[in-house]
Amino acid sequence: MNSPIGTRRPVAAETLRPIVAAARECFARIGVTRTRMDDVATGAGMSRQALYRYVSGRDDLVELAILERCREFAVELIAGTPDDPSDVVEALVDLCLRMVGLARHDKEFGYLAEATPRVRLNLLLASAASPMHGMVGGCFEPLFAQAEREGVLRRDVTRREMTEWMQGVLTVLTPRVDQDPSEQRRYVREFAVRSLLA
Repeated sequence: MNSPIGTRRPVAAETLRPIVAAARECFARIGVTRTRMDDVATGAGMSRQALYRYVSGRDDLVELAILERCREFAVELIAGTPDDPSDVVEALVDLCLRMVGLARHDKEFGYLAEATPRVRLNLLLASAASPMHGMVGGCFEPLFAQAEREGVLRRDVTRREMTEWMQGVLTVLTPRVDQDPSEQRRYVREFAVRSLLA
């Protein structure tokens, strides 16, 4: 996929949903590199030519699959975040670590990420222009709002900038399997989250 990250397709989500579902099923069953566009088209119930009206190729499908898996992560993360935590700073740290854990230990996310060129993956996961920005922001927003109400959140940067910072932190931390859990928690608390605090 050579389009800029975050470019909106002139395709309804309802149209893409069965295509992405078919691609994810094929990737899981036969592997990303062995999946052919014919396999995805058959799974989506359309011709190969019709499939190309909606996606540009396998790389495009891999990116769409990553975004869909991350949407599922976001739903899980939001559901698991307390509405009114007693310590909002520790709740921010916990959320960050849960995000890292989901991405690090999810088999599907792992093989999709491995199949994506590194620069493209970093843009997809860390750029403010990526659809990931909205997902990450949606996860952090309730805690940012509480931190702001409590007067502990910085006011000299925008929430958009905070979200982009956290996207970058998550992108760097996810593959860092060399850190033990306490070291990673300290890193997140003292460097990543502290930089957001007043």
